[in-house]
Order: sequence, then structure tokens, then C-alpha cells
Amino acid sequence: MTYQNIMENTLNKKQFWKMFKGRAIIVTALRQGGQSRDIANRVNHTEGRGDASLRTKAEYSALFDLLHEEVDTGNVKGVLTLQDNNGNLTEVGTQVQRYLEASQDKDDFFNYEMYMVHITGWPQEYFRPVEPVNSPPGAQFGFWKTDPKSNLHIAPPPDSEGILFITEDFSVRNSGNLTLHAPKPSWKINFKAEDGEDRIRGMSRLNLKAMYNDPSQMREALAWYLFDQAGVPSSRHTFAKLGINDIYMGLFSLIEQVDKQFLKEHFGKNDEGNLYKAYWDDIGPASLEYRQSDDGDDSGCQYFKAANIDNRTYRLKTNENDPKANNYDDLAKFIRIINGVQLRGNNKFNTAKYQEAVTNILNVKAFLRWMGVNILIGGWDNYYATPANYYLYNSGKKGTQDKFMAEPYFTWIPWDYDNSFGIDYFDTQWQYNDIIDWVSGTRNYYRGKDTAKIPLVENLLKNDEFKQYYLDYLEYLLDTDFNPAAIIAAIGVEGGNGLWDQVRYAAYLASDTPLGQPHTGRQFTNHEVYRHGCKQQTLSHGNAHIEGIIHYVRMRYDNAHQQLAKLRQKYPKGASGASFSGEMETLPKAESGPN
Repeated sequence: MTYQNIMENTLNKKQFWKMFKGRAIIVTALRQGGQSRDIANRVNHTEGRGDASLRTKAEYSALFDLLHEEVDTGNVKGVLTLQDNNGNLTEVGTQVQRYLEASQDKDDFFNYEMYMVHITGWPQEYFRPVEPVNSPPGAQFGFWKTDPKSNLHIAPPPDSEGILFITEDFSVRNSGNLTLHAPKPSWKINFKAEDGEDRIRGMSRLNLKAMYNDPSQMREALAWYLFDQAGVPSSRHTFAKLGINDIYMGLFSLIEQVDKQFLKEHFGKNDEGNLYKAYWDDIGPASLEYRQSDDGDDSGCQYFKAANIDNRTYRLKTNENDPKANNYDDLAKFIRIINGVQLRGNNKFNTAKYQEAVTNILNVKAFLRWMGVNILIGGWDNYYATPANYYLYNSGKKGTQDKFMAEPYFTWIPWDYDNSFGIDYFDTQWQYNDIIDWVSGTRNYYRGKDTAKIPLVENLLKNDEFKQYYLDYLEYLLDTDFNPAAIIAAIGVEGGNGLWDQVRYAAYLASDTPLGQPHTGRQFTNHEVYRHGCKQQTLSHGNAHIEGIIHYVRMRYDNAHQQLAKLRQKYPKGASGASFSGEMETLPKAESGPN
């Protein structure tokens, strides 16, 4: 990033803070012995947290003041003069540019291969916290970059200034549903920070997923990459080693939280809407089936029974205490429309009216692309087979974001993808499942007596226009990102630059011997990790059948191509006219909204 992209000729303190908000200046990225680094170090020593980055509002305020006092020659009170009369950078403009070049945002953070996350001073009795536990006196959280090929369980920071983040004000808890009490649990770490205070690249929470069911340790990384390529709004991902005190807890997926900051980045000014997370709880699965009381009421109150939001199937994660927004009426309207409640006729879903109604309330193209990725990777632990584990966000439309309840517009946000690419527990071969009749592949999950109820998928695929777009995207995926060659390149070989080389050293540190029980609680031995991750062999482990990822992709690729060939007589290749840019659609403007 350079100043020309985002700066005018002058900057006041508020503009300076806005420029760096959500970014961290990495002090060690500045030239040793240079003025920029000297000033940054002085700020860090007086306002910093004992680490090697500037990131808080107080730190940026102090940096602005020092630049204004010691470097700026513009002599304008409260303003940094960045250019002279000829449009050339002034000395302070050069310094600001150096700070920008040494700063990192969230994309930079997730682009790095491996972090060391280290919690010290943590009491033994809080090693399995089901509920959040606040950091006791003396506890500290820190993280830094580490070499993925390091053979150290808890690798120290690269030098005395290499710690990128330190805080003593945090909380931790274990997370997960079925894996909450697993020997190796997942972790959520929250930083207690007001806006502008102690955050990691704007983030106030880290999700450390244990990848408990995945011996390859690579499935989630592949899934999040494919969703990103599809232009589906989704979490970013990297890896981290976790140490608590002097104990190595193992390798984890580090996954971006879907929260207010996520909404701001993806939806801009439309970040004040209703975010729902789907569970299997008070009214059963989050199937999006239509609900109506005996007296004909189908308002939002039909979609919850529990008074406590934390016990509901559809849980509001924003606006929980706003009586104008927490009545679920927007969700009820969405479900009413996708189920065609107000339409008539046996063929009501394959009509222009249904297509228009759905398009007016849902980013349907992004959802159809989610469907394409999900059916190919066999991600069943979501809306597919066990309807839960996804987010729905009602942003409203562009220009009328304050009317999101009256004029809702929803976007699908995926979640939880360790059970994918051929992991199964109920004798289902996901690589052969029907790309149209999704629910036929879910019967084993209901003991052969029923199937999943997923009307959003089923009803959209009854519409020829939606089906054509979906099939065209499936073919595009098979031609580009989901084929044996592409997945082999992503995984790589031992000694290469792929995912396997990124994870194998940290994974092997979980045990001292190839066949020994991992001391991290991971259920797979190092030998099983090697056989499955490197050699791509199929494993049977307990009641789990786990295909090698590449073997699964080969079978799924061939089968999907065969199914597509039969469907192409009615749905010719490319007939949707769609081009797949990999970008999420911009929010549509409300018809009644301003231009």
C-alpha cells in the first residue's frame, strides 16, 4: 500500500487513525537505525503493549504527535503536510509512506503460513473451559510468526522484537458441538477491546479449530480456498501452533470469525443488519422449512421457542436486544418466499414470479455457487445433511440499510468444513451423490427412514434458470479449481510448497513416535497422518471412513462430469451466460432508495 491510493495532501489526526485502523505497523519491518523505526520504537515503549507492533488508537495518536513535532515542516497546527507545492513527498510524507509499507491488514495476516500462539500463566484447572474464562492475574496471550518447518514445540519469537501481539486482557473457552469434549478440543480466544483498542488486525477473536476428524489437517484450508475463489463471502484461514504454559497443544486451523468486523468488510455501510447462526436446537434443525401456527400465524415468533437466544435454532448474533430487529420477522419473510408460500400451482417454483421473489430477498447467485462447491467437496455437516452450521445475514439493500427489517436482503455465509472431502460415519459415499437430488444422499443419516429437509436447495433446483446457473458453475469448478490436477497442486508433495509441507512438521510434533498416542489429544497417530496426508491413503478409524483427499476428488470429478453430461441435453453448457469472476456481487439498490 502507498499513500497515493488513500491520502490527500494533508492529514489530520482523525484521518491518520482512519488510514491505519485495522492495520498494524510491524516495527521490525522498518529499516534498522532509520528515523521511522526510531520513532515507532519510542511510541511502542511509551504507549505499546511490549510487542513489536503499533495498532491501537493511543499508539497511532502518539505516532501522529511525534511525526508532527519532529518531522513535519508544514507548520500547520494539527495537520501533517504530505506533499510540497510541486506534488513531491515531504519528509513526513515519506515517513508516512514507510509506515504504510510496514503495516499489515487482515489479508496480510491470513496470507502467512504459520503462527505460534502462546498463553502463559494459565491455571491448570482452566485447561478445559466449556464457558469463557477471563484471564487471571499474571496470564498473558502472545503470538508471532513461526517457520512451518520448525521442529520446536513452542517456537520462540524470531528475536526480542518479534512478538506481534501481547495482551493480558483476554478470555478463552473450548468450542464445538460433538467435539466440545473431545481429547483435543477447539478454542475461541476473545480480546476485550473497545473499538480502536487492542485487536489483531481489527479482529477481537481468534478461532482455533482442532481439525479433530481430519487426519490430513488440510480439509478446511482447501474448503475455504474454494469458497473464496467462488466469490462466496467466507472466513479467511491459516494455521497456528498453540502452546499453553510449557505444553504443546497441537496444530490448529486459525479461522476468521464472522462478526461485526467481517460484516463491515463485506457489506460496507450495510453492516448493522441481522446476523443469524444456524444450530440444531429448540425447533430442531435449521432447515428453513416453513412454519405456521394452528391459527395461521407465520410471523417470526414461529421460528423460536426458547426465551434464551443461546438455546435457539436460529440464533441472532447482532441486534439481540433491539426490539425492532429481534422479532425474527425478517427471517420469517425470507422462509415464506423461498418456500413459495404465496404462489400457487404445482409448478410454482419454475416460474418467473418465484425467480423474481427469491432474487429480491437473497443473493441467490452466491448461494448457488456455495451449492456448487459444497456438493463437490461433500461438506455434509451444514445445511446439506444435518441442517446447521451456517450463517444468514440480512443486510438490507444498498441505500436503505436502516430498513433491513421491512426490506430484507439475505446473504449466505458458510461455516465449519472439517467434515468434507470424503469423511463419513454412516456409509455414505459422498463422491457419488446426486448433484441435483441432494437429499437422496442423506438417508443413512436418518437411519434409512427419512432424508434431510433442505427446501432452499430443493426449491431453487426446481427453477430452470437457477438450475442452469448452478450447473454452469459446477462445470466451471470442474474445469478450474476442483479437479485432480488442481487439488494435487494445492496439497503438493513432501518438500514442496503445498499445504502438506505447510502442516506436516507441526502435525508430527503431536507425538514422539510414529505409532505412539499423540500427547495433544489428536485421535490419529503420526503414521496415520503420514499415510493419509502425504500418501493420500484411505483410513478406517472407529466408525469413520476417510477417503484420501486426492482419491476422493478423482472419484467426485469423474462422477460429476458423468452426471453433467446427461443433464446437458436440457441445460446446455454456458446457457446461463454467466461469467464467474470470483467476486461477490454488490448489494442491489432498493427500488425506493436514493440513487
